[in-house]
Amino acid sequence: MASTAPIGLFDSGIGGLSVLKTVREALPHENLVYYGDSANAPYGVRPPEDILALTRAAAEQLVQRGIKALVIACNTATGVALAALQQELLIPVLGIQPALEEAQKLRRSGDILALATPATFKTERYAALYGQHGDHVVSLPAPGLMEFVERRELGGDNLHAFLTDLFAPYQDRRFDVVVLGCTHYPFLKEAIAPFFRGAQLIDDSPRVARQLEDKLRSLHLLNDSGQPGSVSLLSSGGDEAVKLMRTFL
Repeated sequence: MASTAPIGLFDSGIGGLSVLKTVREALPHENLVYYGDSANAPYGVRPPEDILALTRAAAEQLVQRGIKALVIACNTATGVALAALQQELLIPVLGIQPALEEAQKLRRSGDILALATPATFKTERYAALYGQHGDHVVSLPAPGLMEFVERRELGGDNLHAFLTDLFAPYQDRRFDVVVLGCTHYPFLKEAIAPFFRGAQLIDDSPRVARQLEDKLRSLHLLNDSGQPGSVSLLSSGGDEAVKLMRTFL
């Protein structure tokens, strides 16, 4: 396979663009193709069998475009489908997960708040991650939060009211770190941060970018053309969804 072949990234909608931006900064010469399954979002409230089927279908869309590696840029899809796709595909498959390990490195004397979809917290992958790095971690499901990003509602009264209700039980606790365990949530950092003064808000995309670079280097697949990489956007939601994606880049 040519080193100039694209890297595929996939999410249930717009959220994975936060991962794409990190990968693009880390690997500026790589060609990237992104597929957002907006027609079937959100994944976070779906049963595992639906998530697996949708993730397989999305991966096939990208494989048909000749990708050299696949990044599942969705915590929920990673938790459900990463192991299966790593067995089924002949290219490297990487996934994103709530950044509990990094959070433990940053924690001081307070706690860690992990935000994610209900489906992410129900996966065996998260259970294993929590078993290793779950000390002082509060796992808070946030159904409905990613939809604000899909509507490009990144601020305003409705979002503030939603977050006020979501975080109300925890306002008297001290959190050193807030883990954004859904790739949509980094787009809401400015709205979330005021509820946790002094806390660091982190996500897993820097680790994924490093892992991707290491994997491609080991396979001699890093793009060495010296030219700036391209970005192609695809969506099951059609042209309007693609137009909305472009506003996030």
